[in-house]
Amino acid sequence: MKSASASYYFDLLSALTLKELKAKYKSTTLGFLWAFLNPLLQMIILSVVFSFFLRIQVENYPIFLFAGLLPWMFLNLSLTSGTATLVDNRDLLKKMVFPKEFLPLAAISANLVNFAASLVIFLLILAILGFVGPQLIFLPVAVILQLILTLGIVFLASSLNIVFRDVFYLVQAGLILWFYLTPIFYPLSFVPERFLNLYSVNPMVGIVGLYQYSVLGQSFPPIAAVVNSLVISLVILTTGFLVFEARKPNFADWV
Repeated sequence: MKSASASYYFDLLSALTLKELKAKYKSTTLGFLWAFLNPLLQMIILSVVFSFFLRIQVENYPIFLFAGLLPWMFLNLSLTSGTATLVDNRDLLKKMVFPKEFLPLAAISANLVNFAASLVIFLLILAILGFVGPQLIFLPVAVILQLILTLGIVFLASSLNIVFRDVFYLVQAGLILWFYLTPIFYPLSFVPERFLNLYSVNPMVGIVGLYQYSVLGQSFPPIAAVVNSLVISLVILTTGFLVFEARKPNFADWV
């Protein structure tokens, strides 16, 4: 009985994830490759701007930049689609009885599939170029930390957005600010030391640092930043889940 129930839930989550993927790339030719091409195009533009005009001196800067842009795109797309997922699936909420947690999970899972495929392509290119080393063992740690953080924010934002539709736009605006406060196109060494502790409260600092270290192996992010990423991500996940569960019985009425 338990295995049948687990199988049912797995099939349901898979179906919802597939629905999200089909909706995302409906009528496109390149499909999931856009998940790789978008950060690639951004990397090319930012590499030109910051390498030749603003002259940021970072060894292997395009790879450093792409290692931050790829997980950032995953976060950006997951929060954008995840925040709106309850509203976008109002018909399912009204007509079906199923775990409502599966809607934000499916939104994240769909983006995770694209992220994983893009990451594999990126790692294959790095292997050909000779960049893959033993530091790659930290990559799963970065992915798990980011999943915890992303899931917590999506639980919280989606459960609030179903009543307060401004939340979706606040998330979009917040993502713009968050991008510039994360060491994606500049190294952590650019942050003045007196502001480093405050700056490292941003959980993406440790997470992006782990991604960049995993592919380049140049400098491990500060331990305090990684610990902050873990603790803050767990707090956000716990808070988001509790808020989601408390508001869940009213979703069908609010939508």
